[in-house]
Parts: sequence; structure tokens; C-alpha cells
Amino acid sequence: MTEKRSVELYLTLLESGSEKKRDIRLVVVGKKGAGKTSLIKRLFGEDNTDVTSTNGIEIHKIKCKAKSNDGIWNKLDGNYEETETHARLLKEYEEKLQNKGTIDEPVESNIAIKDKTPETSFDESKKSGTVYKQPKIIKSLVTTESQVEPPVNTESQAEPPVTTESQVEPPVTSQQRNQSLEHATRDIETMLKFNVDLHDKEEYATLLLWDFAGDEEFYHTHQTFLSPDAIYIVVTKLNEADDKKAKDLFQLWMDSIHCYSRLEEDINKSDASKRTSYDLNPPVVIVGTWKDALVCDVEEIDDACRENILKYTDNISEDELGHIRQEYFISNTEDDPSVFQQIRENILNLARKMKTWNKAYPLKFIQLEKQLQEKKKVLPIISFQEIQKIAFDSPQPLNDEELRLFLEFHHEIRALVHFKDLPSYIILDTQWLSNAFRCIVTAKKFRDISIRNIKKWDVLYSRGKLYSEVLDDVFRKENNFSKHKGHILNVMEKFDIIIRPIISDRDGADQTLCYYVPCMIKSEPEYDIYEMFSVTENTCTKSTWLCYQFRFLPPHLMNHLIASLSRKYTVAEFITKEQKRQVALFRDSAVFELQKTTKLTKLHVMKCPNLIQIQVWQFGKEREGGLFKFIDEFVTEEIVNYKHKI
Repeated sequence: MTEKRSVELYLTLLESGSEKKRDIRLVVVGKKGAGKTSLIKRLFGEDNTDVTSTNGIEIHKIKCKAKSNDGIWNKLDGNYEETETHARLLKEYEEKLQNKGTIDEPVESNIAIKDKTPETSFDESKKSGTVYKQPKIIKSLVTTESQVEPPVNTESQAEPPVTTESQVEPPVTSQQRNQSLEHATRDIETMLKFNVDLHDKEEYATLLLWDFAGDEEFYHTHQTFLSPDAIYIVVTKLNEADDKKAKDLFQLWMDSIHCYSRLEEDINKSDASKRTSYDLNPPVVIVGTWKDALVCDVEEIDDACRENILKYTDNISEDELGHIRQEYFISNTEDDPSVFQQIRENILNLARKMKTWNKAYPLKFIQLEKQLQEKKKVLPIISFQEIQKIAFDSPQPLNDEELRLFLEFHHEIRALVHFKDLPSYIILDTQWLSNAFRCIVTAKKFRDISIRNIKKWDVLYSRGKLYSEVLDDVFRKENNFSKHKGHILNVMEKFDIIIRPIISDRDGADQTLCYYVPCMIKSEPEYDIYEMFSVTENTCTKSTWLCYQFRFLPPHLMNHLIASLSRKYTVAEFITKEQKRQVALFRDSAVFELQKTTKLTKLHVMKCPNLIQIQVWQFGKEREGGLFKFIDEFVTEEIVNYKHKI
């Protein structure tokens, strides 16, 4: 086989080959102190010691066998990711090379890196010792520098056109062909430097484990990283089944997961054999912890655990119960490893039933993966134009449609983050984005504040007001965020983690107020909201309540609605008992000015169990009719938009 044919075989493989992807996204959520981090340590086979609270979100990459259930998860470091990516191409490449061989002239694989017969290195420039044998056919498989056609200077060339749906793909020029051959040659040479065991025929799965912090401040940032294509472990303390707050937080997580349900899609799937009539995706595994803290006889422990889990699920709707696949009752300190091995094996079995399991994945996508891994080492975020150029400059270029599919697939499993309505940037490092959120919305015990702005930081934690000085503090201390401050804030606004309200333009207003952070508004109204605004029968006409009733009220919908109204109307202000002006923005209610100049007409929005209700207040002698119609249309449209948003 000639050298050029070998490189062309590689290019052909990239163009037409595919692999079966086995990616598992595992998200661990639960109340602070429930034992999530301890559980993860036990699942990794680590000692349950030196457990510290998770600050934000911690992401781990894990390798586990997909063919034989050995119950082992191996936490991987950054170096493995690069080696594993090369291995995925090398295995396919070697197989193609072997298939090209004949009986008379077999093709020896230069990719058998781990030939275990040692020999002394004949390279005198290196230290003596044993090395793996150099593959005999390496020079015939890889085009050497002397054989590569001289590179063409492309500095003066215009950027190659990117194919769009309305364009016809331009014909491949000889210059582009030469560049592809050069790229392919460099790819093969790079891959050969990695020690890849291609004799290992086991099937492996890559597991991305997300450990979500249990502090309440973080809950509304987590929604950014939730998705339908995940397995969720909901961790809850068995000995807190009678605690209302613990039950409310359990409900919050079940509600949040249910927002991403795929009932209609699953019903229409042809592969219906993988699910029962009661299954609803994404799947949930409930892990009840602190079993050792229950006071009961040993022989009654399982019954007591089950009874307590049933208390948590008392108010969960029948639809939501369809997510639950399994329940485990454990002690992170006393149970032996076999308990956690069973959990690992069952999670892998659940993963096999996910729609993303063994999904055909074009091999040409791997070349882009490899280049983005290199970029990620120095840049956690890149522009869409840059990734477009990288995709086009690959040995087998990706057109716009292929790039879109690449980004969609990796966004679904949150290997990267790219929102269609914020298309300018692609976030390569999801941990970086989580860390950026953490700098603004963080539990008080983790905060790092400046003394000069301490009062404004305190206002953030008490009233949810985010001043520009506080933002400056945050981004001044974190240089790797400051360059992309705008995009980070845009993502946070998209998910209503922060909202930019329209405030009064009166003299003395908070000119430096940038945002409100709904999840950090701790206090409820100090007193009755009608009293705050002097709403009485003599001064004001109140409309009847217009109610939006939900069979299932998504937990973050109220934030979304308040944020949308804040962008359309001015948030109303009232005078506190301490004679201070304050905006009427609270955790589950808000008041807006429908008439900015006269301030005689206001809108009151309030959340109740399974209800969002609105009421119009009209002060003064003149009453304006027909207000409900356009407000109803606006609120209805925002509710519909939220459904598509998630």
C-alpha cells in the first residue's frame, strides 16, 4: 500500500465512518447535608473522609465498562480525555487497514502500540532502558515530511466560504485537497505518539457526573445545566421525612426534573421495548441516606426506610412518579462496597435504555472534538466564527449543518454549552460557566467580598439587589471571567437567574443598580402588600383576580414571568416603615407600574400553589377599562414561551 493511499484511507474513514457513542450524564442533586458528596466518594470506591461542602457544581469524567458489569468507575484526569479521543479513531483506522490486507501481503498495523516484547532503545540520545518495539510499517503508513507536497501559503487567501442551507457547496480545489492531506498526515503522526491499547476489545462508556451543591442559593442556577438526556440521582435524608423544608426541597427537585420530561416523544419511539407503559424520562433514582440514623429494630429497618421515602413522595403527582426507577436506602458510613457496586451496575443498565445510548456518531466529528480539547486547555469559551473556522480547516471539513448537529449533540449532554438564542459563543468548559455563576450567586459561607463595598454585598444577600460595584468586585477578582462578562450575564438573564428591572427615573434612584437576583431575595413583604400601597376601598378599585391554574407549575416559571414583566414595566416602589424607598419585588410576588407617568394603575402578580394570579389596581377618579386583555395576552405568551425555553 502506498503512503498516499494510507492517508486517503484515513480521510475516507473520517468522511463515511461512524462509531457508537455511549455517553452517560449523571446528575446528583439534593438538600445540603444529605450526603451527596459522601455518596459520590463511595461510588468512586474512595474512602468517605475529608468531605467538604460542594461550592456550585463539580463535574467529574468517569470511564466504566459497558460490556461486562464489573461495578468499577474510574475517575479520569484531563490527560486521559485526549488519549481516549485518539483511541476512538485509531481503533477504526487499524480495522480498516487490516481489512485492506491480503493473504500474500498482509498489512502490519503500526498502531499496535503496546507490543509487550521489550528491547533496548537504539536511540543513543535517550537514556538506556526498555521501550515498546517501533512498529515496522510506520513509514509506509504516514506520509513523511519529504513526501508531503510543499504547503501553500494561505495567509493572503480569503477565508473559505462556509456552506449554508441556501448555498451550494463549492468544488474541492487541489489546494484544499493538499491541505487535507497535510492535516491528515499530522493527525496520524500525533495519534501515534499516544500509548493506546488497541487490543482491549471491551466496550466502555464515558460517564459525566455532575455534583450539584445543596445550598439553597444555588438552586436557580442549576436549571442551566438540567437536560432531558440525563439520569438523576435525588439524594434525601431518611431521618428528615417529617421536616417540611426537606420535603419542599425534594418536591422542588422532582418538579425541576419533570420540566424536562419526554412523554410524547417516548410514546412515539419505535424502540418501545426499552420502556414500560409507566416509565417517564428522564429517569430518577432516589437514594435515601442516613439509614443508620433511624431509630428502629434491625429487622424493621427496610420497612421504616420505605415508609419515610413514601412521606417525601406524598405530594408528588402521578406523572412525576413515573420518573422514578429505583430507590436505595443506604448509610454512607456503614454499608459495605457491594451496596454501591449494585447502584453503579443499575445506573449502567438504566443508561442502556436511554435514547442517546449507542447513537451513531460520525467519525469526522472526533477531529473537531480533538481540536476543541486543545482549545479548552487555554480558552474555556470561543466565538462561533472561530469554531466555524476550526471545523472548516479540519482534514474533512464540516459544513454548517454538520456543525449544527455537532453542537446540538454535545449541548444535549452538556459536554459544551451553546444556546441557539445566544449563538455568538460556545462554552467549551462547563465547569468554567458554573464557576462564573458561583462568583455572583454563591452561598454566604463561600463569599469573598471587598470591605469597601460590604454594605452593597449585604444588600445582595438580604434583598437580592446586585449593584455594579459588586459586579466589579466579582469580575476584578476573576480575570478569566472579565473578558466574557457580557456573555455570562446574558446566559444568566436567559435563565432569569438575574433580572434587569426598569426602575423609577426619579432623583436619587439607585443609579448603580444593575440587576435583581430572585433566588437571593430572602425576605417576604414586611407587612400586608395592600397596606404598603394604601390599597383601600376608598382609594383604589381592585379588579377580580385573573388566575392561571396549572396541573403542574414549573418551579422557575414565576421567576421567568417576573423577569419578563420587569423588562416591560417599571417595578413599583413603596415607603418602608423606616421611611426608605424600596422596590416591590419579592420572592413570589411583585408590583409593577402600568402607567409610568401617573403611577395610578398598578399590576400585582402573586404565586400560589399551582396558581399564578394577577390583579389590577386603579387609583384616582378616572378608571381605565380593557386592561386585562393586553395583560392576559402578555402573560399567556410568556407562559407559552417558557415551555419552549426549557
